[in-house]
Parts: sequence; C-alpha cells; structure tokens
Amino acid sequence: MCETILRVVDISKSYASGRSGSISGDLTRWLGRNPIEPRNRRVLWALKNISFELKKGDRLAITGENGAGKSTLLKILSKITAPTSGVICGTGKITSILEVGTGFHPELSGIENIYLNGAMLGMSKIDVKAKIDEIVSFADIREQINTPVKWYSSGMYMRLAFSTAAHLHSEIMIMDEVLAVGDVNFRNRCLEKLKELSNDFGKTILLVSHDSGSIDYLCNKELKLSKGTMI
Repeated sequence: MCETILRVVDISKSYASGRSGSISGDLTRWLGRNPIEPRNRRVLWALKNISFELKKGDRLAITGENGAGKSTLLKILSKITAPTSGVICGTGKITSILEVGTGFHPELSGIENIYLNGAMLGMSKIDVKAKIDEIVSFADIREQINTPVKWYSSGMYMRLAFSTAAHLHSEIMIMDEVLAVGDVNFRNRCLEKLKELSNDFGKTILLVSHDSGSIDYLCNKELKLSKGTMI
C-alpha cells in the first residue's frame, strides 16, 4: 500500500526496433495477429531503472536533453504505454496533457469534450456542469465553446485542455511541454494556477519543460534524465 500519492520503482521501458511500444501494439502481438517476428531485432532502452516518489502537493520537473526518455516516462505514468518492467503505485486520479489535443475528440465541441473528460475521471454530469463556467472563463474561448475542436487553433486547444485538466477533479496533473504553445500572458496564468492548485488543494504536478524560469518558479523537485537513466 502506498503511503505517498505516487511511487515509481525501477521502471524500465525497451522497444524492439520497428515497434511502437504502445499498449495496443502489445495487445495485438499478444493476440497473435503478428506472430512472425524478424530475427535479430535491436532492443532500444528508452528508460532504465527509474525510481522516485511524490507526496501530495509536490511539483516535479522532469528535465533532460531531447531523447532522454522524459515523454516516455510521462506516457507510462499516464497509462498510454506499459513499462517493460517495474512497478507504479498511486492513490490519485490523473489528468494528463501530453500533446495538444490529447484526450479530445475532434468532432465534438469544446463543451462536449469537457463533459467527456469529466466522465473519464468518473465525475457526474452535475459535477462537471458546476465547473463549466470556471473552465470556459479561464480558457477564454467562450465564443468558440460550441464549435467542434477540430477547428481550434493549437493555442485554443491548449487553453481548453489546460483549463479542463486544472479544474476537473484529479489529484495528479501531468504535462509535457504544452505551455510552450500558449502566449506569454496565458503561460504565466497557467503557472500561477498550478502553484495555487498545489498549495491550496494539494494537487501533485509533473511537468516536462525546457524553460528553466518556469521550473525554478513552480517546481520544488527535479528529476533529470540522460539517455533513459537518472542523473
């Protein structure tokens, strides 16, 4: 049983060359739809023996050069892909923004996607409805909220995605460089919101960023990766 909100123990992730490494890919191979495997596949280790733990309200920066394994780690924590080995123990619901538009259905409107994200977190329609005004106001897209999100700009996508994740009920929020999409003023508002969520509501934040200023301002812990290993 976890005493902390998130514990990661010896997580490793390997890919055979030519494989996607996603959970759907693992399932397809397990079902035998692709039974013939080329010999002498080269194994690539994206992560090796990563361990850390976070308490409620921690704000962790995950840093490192391109290809260090940062995004792979976030995808594992978000359950988009499975680790090759290791254990993750967590006690809280997770919202994640790993790419602009992740978790949104392009044919649905902004407001429909808010309800969809709430349902995925186990929230009732009444609970989501109580948050709608806050979400729309923070995202500043009231005029476009009934438009299918496939017509949104990347900045509008990001504003709605961040606002939705920040205001719906979850204990852990995971982000991968998404704040780089927005303008400076909105990025600063996001940093203030994240600090508020952590200090006042105990939300735990995991952030991949190359912006040292944002990291210094927001985060109280740092996990630095290099070629898939911890420094």
